[in-house]
Amino acid sequence: MNKYFIDKEEKYERILELLCKYKGLSREELFKILKDRECRYLFFLLIRKYGCDDIGMLQKDFPSVNKNNIGLNFRKAEEKLLLNRKIRDMYFEAEDIIEKAK
Repeated sequence: MNKYFIDKEEKYERILELLCKYKGLSREELFKILKDRECRYLFFLLIRKYGCDDIGMLQKDFPSVNKNNIGLNFRKAEEKLLLNRKIRDMYFEAEDIIEKAK
């Protein structure tokens, strides 16, 4: 398993593709991912896991994202992962899909 030498852009694109497919969104409607709480938490959990949490990378697709709300969203997402079974199940399923898509 390549844990340290992964292409962050590739993983980031897979995460976005997976969430867009789940929500039935096109790439142009990407901003709607952050409007849905479950998708937002799942998004932040996945980008943290795969090291795609670079502010520059995120601001390409989500211009309103800044350091403060990224930190807040990470904390909320981690809290929801522990408390919400649906988000936890979605997270592990998404993780499996991303890993298998290598």
